[in-house]
Amino acid sequence: MLNPEKTTQSILKKFETLGDFEKRKIVFWYDKDGTADEEGLAQIGEALGEKGIKLHVLNKNFFATKKLLEKDDTESSYLIYSGETEREPELNWLLDIQLYSGRFENSRISDIKSEFGIEGYDLDRFLEKHQQFFAGKKRVVPLKRMYQSNWRDEEFILGFLGVLSGSSTTDLKEIIRKILINSLDEGSNTVWEEIVRFELVEEFWDMMNRYFGYRSEEPTLKKLFLSFIVTHISRNTNIDLKKYKAYSNSLSNECEIFIRGWMDNSKDSGIFDDYCRLILEDNNGQFNKYLNTEIKKYDVNDYIEAESLALFDKHIIRKIVDELDNGKEDFDNYLEWIASRKTKHWYPDFENIYNALEYAVRLHLFAKEFNEENLSDQNLNRFFRNYAERYYLMDYYYRKFYYHYDKDSQKDDLKTTREDVEKLYNNRLLDRLLTRWSELISQEMNGRWNIELIDCQDEFYKLYIKNIINRNDKDKIAVVISDAMRYEVAAELQDVLNKDTRGTVELKYMTGSLPSYTKLGMASLLPHERLEYRSQNVFADGISTEGTENRGKILEKMTPDSIALSYEELMNITRDKAREQFKGIRLFYIYHDKIDATGDHSASEHGVFNAAEETIADVKKIIEKLTNFQILNNLIVTADHGFIYQRDALESCDKVETGSFDKEKVVASSKRFILSEESIDLMNVHKFSMNYMIKSEAQKEMFAYVPQADLRFRMQGANKNFVHGGAAPQEIVVPVLKYTYNRTTDLDRKGIKYGKVGLAVINASRKITSSPFSINILQTEKVTEKLLPRRFKVALWDMDGDEFKVSDEKLIIAESASDEASDRQYKVALTLTGEVENKVYYIRLIDEDPTEINKDIIDPMPFEVDLLIVDDF
Repeated sequence: MLNPEKTTQSILKKFETLGDFEKRKIVFWYDKDGTADEEGLAQIGEALGEKGIKLHVLNKNFFATKKLLEKDDTESSYLIYSGETEREPELNWLLDIQLYSGRFENSRISDIKSEFGIEGYDLDRFLEKHQQFFAGKKRVVPLKRMYQSNWRDEEFILGFLGVLSGSSTTDLKEIIRKILINSLDEGSNTVWEEIVRFELVEEFWDMMNRYFGYRSEEPTLKKLFLSFIVTHISRNTNIDLKKYKAYSNSLSNECEIFIRGWMDNSKDSGIFDDYCRLILEDNNGQFNKYLNTEIKKYDVNDYIEAESLALFDKHIIRKIVDELDNGKEDFDNYLEWIASRKTKHWYPDFENIYNALEYAVRLHLFAKEFNEENLSDQNLNRFFRNYAERYYLMDYYYRKFYYHYDKDSQKDDLKTTREDVEKLYNNRLLDRLLTRWSELISQEMNGRWNIELIDCQDEFYKLYIKNIINRNDKDKIAVVISDAMRYEVAAELQDVLNKDTRGTVELKYMTGSLPSYTKLGMASLLPHERLEYRSQNVFADGISTEGTENRGKILEKMTPDSIALSYEELMNITRDKAREQFKGIRLFYIYHDKIDATGDHSASEHGVFNAAEETIADVKKIIEKLTNFQILNNLIVTADHGFIYQRDALESCDKVETGSFDKEKVVASSKRFILSEESIDLMNVHKFSMNYMIKSEAQKEMFAYVPQADLRFRMQGANKNFVHGGAAPQEIVVPVLKYTYNRTTDLDRKGIKYGKVGLAVINASRKITSSPFSINILQTEKVTEKLLPRRFKVALWDMDGDEFKVSDEKLIIAESASDEASDRQYKVALTLTGEVENKVYYIRLIDEDPTEINKDIIDPMPFEVDLLIVDDF
């Protein structure tokens, strides 16, 4: 029931002022809720009369009322009261009068309109239908935050859905994502329960039809999600999903924008992935079975761009595995497929399996080229250099394959690939390489370990350290010695360090000491005039080379301002303590042991490739610490020896018998060498006099025996897959990686380009006339040691006022090292949103590097959108 006094005051406000052409006021009051009883209405009429305003009751007397207002009394102001609902316009005889008259409302609708500042009466019926929604403050408050004065029915529906879904926006795509994220099962979807409660179901499905082209006689949330998946597949592949034709939505542009936005959402993409798995498992996997059958009918290139389901990645992986297994050599295509998938949604789930496959393919490609090499016309020197320049890649690809293979939870998918890699590496590559290498040793060395014109590890200090220390008393240098870091690991370390624009890196090599094991290798790297064996230990100028403390004494004897310390000691020291402890120190020997410590134990030897990755990271930390602490700017990274590692167990035929040796005369031994004071001759074994290195007069003559190729001596203990001590290139090609810290000004002065590769948009036309449309991007420089690849996202943006994307966004990896510009071009297909107008927008290339987030790589490029009217718009 109304308050007559308060109501009267509200009514009088409607009569307070006249418009420019008004002589009187006519106000209509449709009191459909019956708030005014007879007594109350009389009080209002009496109060109005005192102000010269007449009250007229409209009770189906339309003609009489019309005659009264337009003929009988055209001077007086009137309040026209009706206790009924306003008639539809076509039945309302007084509509023409109402159009120039005022309105008074004393209902919940008037309160809603007042609270939102809604003028006019166009929304009355809508607000009346949905007034239940406005009954709760927890819904009204967030709705008011979104409300705009130009809202009509549809905008309010979007607002309702936004509030109920908790999305705080009227962006339909975000609203739908929030609704679906709650659950695909209406029975357990709390948002959907609210949509049903507030009678918004019909409006919801109508929007799905109008915005996405989704139609279904019995629509459900699960069917809606499936329709997005099917539409994406239909749009991005050549696969004809006849059985699921009804699920392909007509407005595919909007569906594509929606699904990509969800896939790329860092917070919600996991739920998208779960739903994709659910869709494939639903109904006893019917969709999964059907799609699997259809995909097999098509070539990979027919679906290479599809990324909504992991199923496509599984088929691509299986295709590569099967073709490799069947001896097909379409290697370039395999690598292109893998590169293409790196920018796709499901790639993180298959990253290790793709990487393992990539290195398997590269090993096959290398083997094909290596088999064409003429090894017979190479001498020992040329063969050594070729290993350091190219042949080491066989070991690198083999290691990287197993590193990723071991990390992958789906390694069973690569069972045959692993078997092929093992056979390829051992039987075709390693065997051929080491057989020829052993032949050259027998032909050229004549029992003396020496490769002409190649630096020897025994002369490391004289070649790389002595001149720096003697040059002046200010130069400093650190030597990082990582036990068993073979040459190919150092080659990868070089690539890693080159990504830091502050440093310049040069990778050289030297011949390791023989036998290639820790005691002798570590001793060789120290300053010395002579080396000798005493009780199986190596002494340098009379001082034992065992342990960091003794090595420090040897260094100090030659260079007083020197220190030897372990990796752990360096990592545990603070900046202030380091500056204090290292004050005046000019030569650092830093010892790191991860590869050898892992591989030398049968229980852990299969983790040696993981240890190699950790070694790269550890050495990088050493360099960063010493340079960031401003201790020094120059470092050399080297090793005592390398190693051979083969994953599969070795057959007995790979062993060399040791019964001919006098055990009393053996100084040291392992499966790859025997150091003895006895001179004997054995088949399939190289013998070298140790006089090439051991120069003490007191030292008895010794000989180093190493099996040819990758053979092992038969000894007690487990069959060692990880070995060293022999003369194989993998064991004796020792890296010497020289690192110099440079300020960027130094690089500029030297004319060295650094940073990331540049980009340019090279479209001939700057007009967009269809969706999807293509953007052509040029990587302006090739990737080099200092010019690094660039990961970036490309999209079309509206930059008038608030900046926002008007297309989907694609990830691109610009990583080509080709000299040919045509090989460094990337064609990107983008899809426009439905909100685009015919005006100028901007293509933006934004770096994905977290340190440069939202940073434009080039100035935004203007493009004019000029579209014809089509279904999707």
